[in-house]
Amino acid sequence: MSFALGGPNLYTGGAMSKVHEGMDLQPAHFDAIIKHLRSALVHFGVSTDDTEKALDKVDSLRGDILYK
Repeated sequence: MSFALGGPNLYTGGAMSKVHEGMDLQPAHFDAIIKHLRSALVHFGVSTDDTEKALDKVDSLRGDILYK
């Protein structure tokens, strides 16, 4: 998550489409992650603009994660 949001941690795992293969994740699963991430960012006082940027960045991974 840190890497996806531009943080200091580097992601050394496989491609999102490969690591989620066989999980058959559906939109409801991904939407739950977005919902909880939004709540956490708001809880910790992240600005609305930064929250939306972060959520947009995570949402850009949706196609690589769902239905694999």
